[in-house]
Amino acid sequence: MVILPIILIVFYGLGTDGENLQHLKDTVLLKYIGTTAKLLLFVSILSLIFGIGSAFIVTFYEFRFQKTYTIGLVLPFVIPAYILGFIYSDIFGYYSYLHIFLMDLGFKNYFDVLNFNTVSFVLALALYPYIYLMVRASFLKNANTLLRPALSLGMSKEKALFRVVLPLNRVAIVGGLSLVLMETISEYGVVSYYGVDTLSTAVFKSWFDMGDSGSASYISSIAMIFILVILLIEKFSQGRARYTAESASLPFEKIKLKGIKAFFVHTFLSIPLLFGFVLPFIWIVNYTFKYAKERIDEEFFIVILNSFVASAFASFIIIILAVILAYTYRLAPSIYTKYINKFASLGYSMPGAVVAIGIIILFADFDHYLIENFGFKELLLSGTLFALVFGYVVRFLAVGLSSVLSSFEKVELNINKASRNLGKTPLQTLFQIELPLLKNSLIIAYILVFIDTIKELPLTLILRPFNYETLATKTYELAINEMVQESAVYAFCIILICFIPIIFNLKDHK
Repeated sequence: MVILPIILIVFYGLGTDGENLQHLKDTVLLKYIGTTAKLLLFVSILSLIFGIGSAFIVTFYEFRFQKTYTIGLVLPFVIPAYILGFIYSDIFGYYSYLHIFLMDLGFKNYFDVLNFNTVSFVLALALYPYIYLMVRASFLKNANTLLRPALSLGMSKEKALFRVVLPLNRVAIVGGLSLVLMETISEYGVVSYYGVDTLSTAVFKSWFDMGDSGSASYISSIAMIFILVILLIEKFSQGRARYTAESASLPFEKIKLKGIKAFFVHTFLSIPLLFGFVLPFIWIVNYTFKYAKERIDEEFFIVILNSFVASAFASFIIIILAVILAYTYRLAPSIYTKYINKFASLGYSMPGAVVAIGIIILFADFDHYLIENFGFKELLLSGTLFALVFGYVVRFLAVGLSSVLSSFEKVELNINKASRNLGKTPLQTLFQIELPLLKNSLIIAYILVFIDTIKELPLTLILRPFNYETLATKTYELAINEMVQESAVYAFCIILICFIPIIFNLKDHK
C-alpha cells in the first residue's frame, strides 16, 4: 500500500500523451528540467562548503566560542526553507526597510532578490545541516584512529586532515549530500514564491492550473528519475570499499587557532549561523509580537488543532508500522524482509508533490470504482483527512522505521531469545520486555516524525481537505497573499515545535 502511489505515478506517467503534455514538451518542460539540474548543482556546492567546512573546523580546531558554534550550526534546521525564503524576501525585497533606507541614501538602482541565486543560497542555508551533522559524526567516530597512523609516519597534522581524514569520510559526505539534493527536488514553497520554475512547481501547475493528472504524473516521473540517479550515485560512489574505523578511546588533540586564522574561521562560521538562524529568528520573534494580538484568534487555534490532529495521528500510525516492520526483520532477518523495509522507506526519497499526486490517482480510481459498481453517491477517500494522513505515512514512514530499527539494535537479541526460551511468545516478549526498554527511543522517533509532518508543505497543499489549514499551509497562504509579516505568528509555532529534538539532543549531551 505504501509503494502503490509511487507505482501508479510511473504507470500513469508513461501512459500519458495528451495535448497539455505535448504543449509542455514543446514549450517549457526542458526549461523546468534544466533549472532543476542547475539548482541541484548550486545548492550542492554551497551546502558542501557550509556543511563540510563547518564540521571540519569545529571538530579539528580549537578556538574561542567553538562549543557555541558546534551547537549553533545545527539551529538552521529548525527553520523550514520556505519560511526562510519568505523572511529574506521581506528583509531584502522591493520596498523593504533596507530598500527604503538605501533609497533615502540616494541609491536608485536596487538589486532583485527574488531570483535563482537567492533561492540557491536560501536552500543551502536550510539544508546544509544534513551534511554538517553526518560529516561531524563521522569525523568524531574515526578521526583519531585515522590521524594517529598518519602522524606516526611523519605526516603533518594539517596534511593528514586533508589527505587522510577528509577523503576517508566520503561516505558520510555523499550520504548527507544525497539528502540535501532530495530535499531540493522536493522543495516547493520557496521556489514558487521566488518565481523559479522547477519540476516541483511544474507538478503543481499541471495539477492545479490545468487539472491534468496525466501531465502531473509524467513530470513526477521525471522527478523520480532525478531521485533514482541521486540514489544510484550514492550507492556506487562507495563501490566495494568500506570506510569505517573503530572509535579510539583517547581524544585527539585539536589544532589551536589564534590571530588572523581565528578571525577567518569566525567569519566563515558566522555566515551560515547568522543568515541561517540568527537574523530569521529575530525577524520572526519581532513580527510575532507585533501581530500576535491581531492573529491569535479562533482561527489560529483551529489551525494549530488541525496540524496536531493530522500529524499526531499520522505519527502514531507510522510508529506502529515501523515497530511491526522492524520487529519482523529482527525475528526473521532475510533478503525478503530486508527489501520489504527498503520498499516501505521509498516514499521519503520522493518529493512530497509526487507522493500526493500518486495518492490522488489511487484514491480517485478507488472512489470511482465504488461509485460505478456499488452505487456510492459521494467520494469516500479523495479530499478527506484520511488521504492527508495516508500521504504523511507514505512520505515519512522511512523516518520512523530508521529510528525504530536503530533502537532495536541497542537491545541485545539474546534478551528476546531468553524470554522466548522461558515460554513467552514473540508478541508477549515485544509488549512486556522490548517495548518498555525502547520507550524513550520510540518517543523520540515519534517526535521526529511529528515534526517532519508539521513542516511538510507541498504534500499538505495537495491532499488537505477543503478549507483545512495547517501551520505550514497557513504560513504559505499569508506569504503569497503579501502578508509575509503576519505569517510570522504561524511560522513561530512551527519553529518552536522544531526546537524539541534540539532540546532532547542537548539534554543527552550534558
